[in-house]
Amino acid sequence: MSGLSEPKQQRSRDSFAKVCAAVLELLHERGTGQFSLAEVSSRAEVSIGSIYGRVGSKAELLRAVQSQEFDRLDLETAQRVDAAGTGAASFERATTQIVTAYAEILRSNRDLLSPFFLLGVEDAEILERGRRSGDAGQAVFIRALSAAARQHRVELSAEQARWAFEIFYSLCVRYLSLGVAATASPHDAYRWSDLLDRLARTVYLTISPG
Repeated sequence: MSGLSEPKQQRSRDSFAKVCAAVLELLHERGTGQFSLAEVSSRAEVSIGSIYGRVGSKAELLRAVQSQEFDRLDLETAQRVDAAGTGAASFERATTQIVTAYAEILRSNRDLLSPFFLLGVEDAEILERGRRSGDAGQAVFIRALSAAARQHRVELSAEQARWAFEIFYSLCVRYLSLGVAATASPHDAYRWSDLLDRLARTVYLTISPG
């Protein structure tokens, strides 16, 4: 019916969505959490009073945004990495596809991940949420490698797969400069395509049957 106002609950959800979008924009621009709720309010065109109606502090708002975005990222990782090695012609090729899929997710989400790496240094809740996401990603990576190994009749222990993930993730964090402010330039010793090749080769050699 025309003339009816939008339900308050929906307006509240829409308003908070604008707030979360503003936080993400500021995180991407600054590379850190160095901004005020007043800036969020101005960017979102939502009153500070409305923001405080949903969260009790800037820290709580950052945790809410992290939870929302990391839930999305965890789902994307599970969907893309799980399927990455399916149908590959060889175990080496499957490994390359799995490594590439995960690395591309980390790269495309660098502007989201890096500020939360920094924020986790001082916020235990943000650190713990990040660890849960990291553990979930590790499980997906290991599951995908193990499935590829079974498909190609390659012996792969859980310990080998875990170590392969540690090598992969450590190198990605290093070369994507995760946890470094956006004003700092990411490591550029290699082109991204060269880095992917090196990453995939390193992981494969780590778990190769010989």
